[in-house]
Amino acid sequence: MATLQPIHDIAEICFQKNIEDVILCPGSRSAALTISFVRHPGIKTYSLSDERSAAFTGMGMAQQSQKTVALICTSGSAAYNFAPAIVEAFFQEIPLLILTADRPPEWIHQYDGQTIYQKDIYGKNIKASFELPADYSHPDAVWQIQRIVNEAINLAQAAPKGPVHINVPIREPFYPAEDESVHFDKQVKVIQNLSLEKTLGTETWIDLISIWNSCEKKLIAVGQTEGDLHALLKPFSEELLIPVVGDSISNIHHAGADFIDAHDIFTGRISDDSLSPDLLITCGKSFISKSFKQYIRKNKPLYHWHIQENPNLIDPFQSLTHKIEVSPAYFFHKLFEDLDFLKFKEGDEEEDASYFNLWQKANILSKKVMAEFLADVNYGEFKATDLLLRKLPENSIIHLGNSMPVRYANLLGIEALKNIKVYANRGTSGIDGILSTAIGQAMKTDKIVTCLIGDVSFFYDRNALWNNYLPKNLRIVLVNNQGGNIFRIIDGPDKQPELEDYFVTSQKHTAETLAKESGFIYQAVKNMNDLEVAFETFYKNTDQGQLIEIFTDGNADAVVFQEFRNIANRKLSNL
Repeated sequence: MATLQPIHDIAEICFQKNIEDVILCPGSRSAALTISFVRHPGIKTYSLSDERSAAFTGMGMAQQSQKTVALICTSGSAAYNFAPAIVEAFFQEIPLLILTADRPPEWIHQYDGQTIYQKDIYGKNIKASFELPADYSHPDAVWQIQRIVNEAINLAQAAPKGPVHINVPIREPFYPAEDESVHFDKQVKVIQNLSLEKTLGTETWIDLISIWNSCEKKLIAVGQTEGDLHALLKPFSEELLIPVVGDSISNIHHAGADFIDAHDIFTGRISDDSLSPDLLITCGKSFISKSFKQYIRKNKPLYHWHIQENPNLIDPFQSLTHKIEVSPAYFFHKLFEDLDFLKFKEGDEEEDASYFNLWQKANILSKKVMAEFLADVNYGEFKATDLLLRKLPENSIIHLGNSMPVRYANLLGIEALKNIKVYANRGTSGIDGILSTAIGQAMKTDKIVTCLIGDVSFFYDRNALWNNYLPKNLRIVLVNNQGGNIFRIIDGPDKQPELEDYFVTSQKHTAETLAKESGFIYQAVKNMNDLEVAFETFYKNTDQGQLIEIFTDGNADAVVFQEFRNIANRKLSNL
């Protein structure tokens, strides 16, 4: 057996367990891993130098493909630079396999280069961590390595999906000899993890249906999800007249049904409990709308069912009564099937539409208020974001930056029938890695991917464009108001004397040089006419990615946003 054969076997196991894409960050200690994966004929590898950006790029690829992507780096601080993306992937439940090369254990903290404590380096922010043996001359060690790699990949791919870490101590020599060929053993141990879909027993369904029938006001609310729940939820709205609420990142908007998507506008302006449900059913991960969460926390339902496969008890509404650990697709299909059968068995009765109509009235009026406001408002980030959302091409993808972009999109809504998929890094809601994630998504699809991003997030992640694989289907819309404008808008920092220097952190950078260096078609926009002209060619087929930089006045943007708040407060106060 060649000295490095157990390392080469890792690549073969990954291939046989359907890992197709591997992000490699340059380094010497990881050389054996790099060479193994690069020389494997069935795996596609990408070399990205900045570990933080590389990890987010890999996460975006996994998010888009729904397949596990492997990340590989050398020893030392390189492993720590993977951490922000790993944390995001953990809370978004995105499958990653992280392989960090390391020094043998006896050399840790011995004043030798690139030695840090890498075992369990990601703490609780990962599904599991493993460490391989440093010596593998004994057959039992080879068996252990193959067993651990199988277990790690199985864990990453099992619900809830997520990142799994393997620390790989490697002794010198870690480069194969000049004339040494790399052999991939097709008989390597592969252990399949066969799992059954979780279902609920008959008695449980009887209890749930009993609760359903005892509640007059029912509400379904969907947080972040990439699933296809819109078709399953449509009959609840159209036939059972149950209001279905979804943030922009819920991806239920393209059902064409009367789903509630303006809740972020009106729920914070309801002074009574008229919209409070008796039964709340939630699924998905995080909700953007703070006002919706606060409304439910203040006006708690009698029953709250949360449908999730994650074993953790998660209760952001502070109202949970039933944690139902099955897939939302199974739950809503079975629930509607049972309700429909009961309706047939007991005879059709006209559904009470009063509660449904209350939500619909608030939704329609809120959209009218928004439309009237946008018709009168001047050029700025609010107006520009609205135009972008209307210009998005059909069957495309938008990745929303955190801070203001995702909030604007949630207020403005996504056009229903364009089949636009919405993504955002809402696992931790950080500003790091947004552009890198969008690039990773674009690398795994032929669809147009638009990244709407603020200037602080963009420049923070500028190494995303230090990438030899930049996809031609990427479109970047950069709103540059010269700082973190959210701090001028949210309550608190806007009243502090340190606002500009320590919260907004005003800057004067532009993206023009960086965009052109990276091979992007660049357009600068400073007024509404410029923006209309820019969009005329922005989504045309080209051999290059494109970037529009929208320059706005941050102080004016904050004033406009406050004007909208004031108008909405006045016009929606009597709901």
